[in-house]
Amino acid sequence: MKIIAPKPFYFDNGPKAVVLLHSLSGTPNDMRLLGRFLERNGYSAYAPMFAGHGTREPLDIIEKGEPANWWKQAEEALDFLKSQGKTEIYFFGLSLGAIFATKAIENMSDVLGGGTFGSPLFNTSFKMIRSEFLIYAQKVYQLNELADSEIDSKLAVIDSKIDGFLTNIQTETLQVTEDLKKIHKPYFIGQGKTDKMVDPHGADKVRAIVTDADLHWYDAGHVLTINNAHKGLQSDVLNFLEKIEERNA
Repeated sequence: MKIIAPKPFYFDNGPKAVVLLHSLSGTPNDMRLLGRFLERNGYSAYAPMFAGHGTREPLDIIEKGEPANWWKQAEEALDFLKSQGKTEIYFFGLSLGAIFATKAIENMSDVLGGGTFGSPLFNTSFKMIRSEFLIYAQKVYQLNELADSEIDSKLAVIDSKIDGFLTNIQTETLQVTEDLKKIHKPYFIGQGKTDKMVDPHGADKVRAIVTDADLHWYDAGHVLTINNAHKGLQSDVLNFLEKIEERNA
């Protein structure tokens, strides 16, 4: 079976555009359903791929990806859409992507609003993220049909490097959380009630700070863009965007 490598996507459909930022260990594929839905409803959609992602080597994420690089990519996403003549731009992010979507809303005057799905803001621990990343890495190596001894060796390398990597992400998350009070734009919060990756109660804490927040709960787990909540999420995001359009008309 031929495996097609994930890649960024850009669905061009008019001057209103949405940037979709994927999760840690995820790819733009996790945002594709939402992107196509938005395209069908009059929005352009652009999903870059974070540095280190989309390869068959999980260690690439740790060694090539870091918050500074990912933020630069968010800035480049805005510049790209502006170069394409987009005049109304929004940012949304899943999990890791939620951090940088929020930072974009906080700091980019050209961004009209946006929001998050399964946000790690207000997470007090990244232990579950650490555990799940190692599980993800093991599954990738097994798919690569590596010998057990080689898998164990690679997992040991990841285990030795992942704590510093996650500390950098947590530092970025804390700064973005501190700056939530700067948001005075429409802000969407999508949160799964059974999310085990992040603390679901963080959603309430974000809503308490952001003055124009729209919180939606789903009977679902973490990856809201592709799990059983995805159709409801799509409709809610579209309604959110259309209300902004009505307000600004």
